[in-house]
Amino acid sequence: MQAKQSELRRTFRISITEGVFSQVYGSLAGPGSAFLTRLLVFLGAGPLHFSLLSAIGQVSMLFQPLGIIAGRGSTLKKQRVIGWAAAGRSLTPLLGLAPLLLPRSLALPGVLIVFFLITSILAVSTNMWMGWIAHMVPRKIRGRFFAKRNAVLMTFGLIVSFAFGMWLDAYATPPTGAGAVVAGLFGLSPDGLPNALLATFVTAGILGIAGLVILRRQPERMEPENSDTLKSTVLEPLKDRNFRKLCFFGAWWMMAVGVGAPFWQPFMIQILGMGLVEMLLYGAVSTAGAVLTLKYWGRLIDRYGNKSAMKLAIIAGTFIPLVWLFVTRETRWLLVFEAAASGSMWGCVGVVTANLVLAVAPKGREQAYSGLYSAVCGLAMIFTMLASGVFMPEPLRILGLSLHPMQVLFLASSVARLSAEIPLKFVEEPDSVEVSVVLRRLLFWNKVRFPMPRVFFRSGKDR
Repeated sequence: MQAKQSELRRTFRISITEGVFSQVYGSLAGPGSAFLTRLLVFLGAGPLHFSLLSAIGQVSMLFQPLGIIAGRGSTLKKQRVIGWAAAGRSLTPLLGLAPLLLPRSLALPGVLIVFFLITSILAVSTNMWMGWIAHMVPRKIRGRFFAKRNAVLMTFGLIVSFAFGMWLDAYATPPTGAGAVVAGLFGLSPDGLPNALLATFVTAGILGIAGLVILRRQPERMEPENSDTLKSTVLEPLKDRNFRKLCFFGAWWMMAVGVGAPFWQPFMIQILGMGLVEMLLYGAVSTAGAVLTLKYWGRLIDRYGNKSAMKLAIIAGTFIPLVWLFVTRETRWLLVFEAAASGSMWGCVGVVTANLVLAVAPKGREQAYSGLYSAVCGLAMIFTMLASGVFMPEPLRILGLSLHPMQVLFLASSVARLSAEIPLKFVEEPDSVEVSVVLRRLLFWNKVRFPMPRVFFRSGKDR
């Protein structure tokens, strides 16, 4: 027993330490990175390019089932996880080299192709890592594990991103705020932006590889050898009725989130006139919102279940995009409140996403379930991401508001997110508690009880 506890503590410690490097890598060069958006703006990207950039981050999820194939034939996953991750992260400097080596007309598609290769390779590694960590961390504490890990990781990722953001803002035309101070101190000019972007992605690649050196020290248990055929391993989750319900919900939710998803950062840069430092300040508030509440989300998940937490997150995620309908260059201070709420909501969603599929999966089948779930969700989100860029709506005037086409998409996403409550109620989770019960206990400390609407909030498992 003591040996297992020692192994678990070591797993926690090394997973968090390695995760810091992984998070910094993702902040600089992963899906959703503001630095990738800045690179595309520098290369003159249009709406379709931003849609493709966001979609590529989801296309990579389609490759997660390959982790099942890559991990077959071995009862140990560590070396294969590290090998695939090293292959993907080592390509990262090519993102910064493309604008320097290729003509401007080819640099933009070159960046998108390299990003596609990187994220697809890393998806295979991520899937095998999920199987590895699920075998090491008991189900009853996974919510708190992922919550604590994510809180630490986001904090470090933000600090490094903020430093790089101030540096790259110094190359803006003209530099403003902290960027202007940095430019004045070091005599930087806009001509140096391509080299600064190259240095950013080279640093990301180096830090990403350094994290893998630490990952080699993480404990690993030999898993029982899987004697099933590849076909049965891949198709088994699809025969699980509850898993199909989960996939249906995941696809619905990701399609809703995908509406307008490629345009949050372009809206900040092009419409609100925000620099990287301002965007990262927004990220800082968002991270603070996540860090300050993740501990409580983790406890709530472990005690009441993932479904209840996800339902609360969906409600919050429905109202958050509405703030963007009122934001202008003069009122962008409103984003402070939006960022805090958004950070908390996405912090919860991140933990639930990692944890819910593991809760539904039978023991020993976590990797296959996780890979197929990610593929289904990724495919669904790709559809609405690309549709957002191809079918950009016209400006809209509603209730006295003049909405930019991007804001029209944000409004559509808000409505679509709320509808995701419908498929979620049919997903069955062991030991889940109705969200009405959770709200009564949280808001009234279990002393004051009041009837909550049971049709809308009813859990898949009545109590």
